[in-house]
Amino acid sequence: MSFFIDQNNRRKSPIALAAVGAALLYLAVFGIMYALLTEPLYHAVRLESTAATTAVHAILIALAGTAVCCLLFFLPDKRVAPYGFAGLAVVFAMFCAAALMLDEPARGNMLRLIAMFGLAPVLVGNAAAWPIYLKMKRANPALNHRKTIQEELREAAEKEAAKKPARQEPPAPQPPAQPEVTPEEALFGPEAAPGTPPAFRSAQEEAMLLYEDDEEESDD
Repeated sequence: MSFFIDQNNRRKSPIALAAVGAALLYLAVFGIMYALLTEPLYHAVRLESTAATTAVHAILIALAGTAVCCLLFFLPDKRVAPYGFAGLAVVFAMFCAAALMLDEPARGNMLRLIAMFGLAPVLVGNAAAWPIYLKMKRANPALNHRKTIQEELREAAEKEAAKKPARQEPPAPQPPAQPEVTPEEALFGPEAAPGTPPAFRSAQEEAMLLYEDDEEESDD
């Protein structure tokens, strides 16, 4: 786990791999820009000196390629864009080192060719990307904060919970409606309710019958 987690329980950032990938991407972008813009600029911009014309063309192409490469600032990790231009400078230095190993006649030609196509993108790209990154870093100090594994897991759990629809609790069952009870029903039962059939005697009738039975027994 030490290959992936540092001593502060934070995930190691693969920024080196991202910088190498960005540098290779920048090489492709600038190569495409040279292929597309060299001929139009040759017909549109001409100076008295051939060297000055070549330098102006290289700067214009470097500006166009840098504008495309700076789209990497829209990535969550803002360091990829400037680190890619730093990697491009390393690649340029590697090409120069390889050219120095050639023999004298080919060495000078190769160095001039590398400088003509590679020096302007490296200088313009780094001069544009690093101030933008430093300005974004000052404006947003959170770019310097690296989250721990627990914080990343907590944020992932919160995002998953937000995606799931909230469970709706079923409504509580309502108790059945109780029928209204009149005072007569509460005292003497349902037989005392209005509209009771004649087969049922009221409480007054029962009392009268009981009183008559007592009178008959006293006469006897």
